[in-house]
Amino acid sequence: MPAKPFEITYLYPEDVQFRRVGDTLSLTLADGTHYPRVVLRSCFPVSDRQSLISVRDASDEEQPEIGIVEEWETLNEQDRDAISAEMNLHYLVPKVQAVRKVREELGFLYWSVDTDKGVKEFVMRNNIISYARQVSHDHWLLIDVNDARYEITRLSDLDSRSQKLVRQFLSL
Repeated sequence: MPAKPFEITYLYPEDVQFRRVGDTLSLTLADGTHYPRVVLRSCFPVSDRQSLISVRDASDEEQPEIGIVEEWETLNEQDRDAISAEMNLHYLVPKVQAVRKVREELGFLYWSVDTDKGVKEFVMRNNIISYARQVSHDHWLLIDVNDARYEITRLSDLDSRSQKLVRQFLSL
């Protein structure tokens, strides 16, 4: 654990061992300290999920940070597989490939979209400032009323009809 508030403790590949049993991820440190339940949070979940993973103790209600793993893809294969499975559970973000329709009703936007995970329908509040994030010039993140996220990785790659709907309803 960090000695001082806001001090970062890095977890190095040779000092960690991650294991998954069912849906539970555990961590054992080189000094023998064992955390039976840990959760992972990407420090940059939209822009860079490969680096800076916060490892937190899920046995404690406040989930204190144990440390940060840099470049987790440099870990050994078993650790990488365990982390990847955990990250995929928490950061499932369908990528929008086409927009079928969008309708506005009583302050909400009802979306029907094709994604890399199939057809999805979701509802957003019609408050673009709070529920649509521009990650970069052509990259958008849409957040529905349940805090689920949908990603438009390149608006310019969508068909012209989809682009028109997105621009119309996101006031671009």
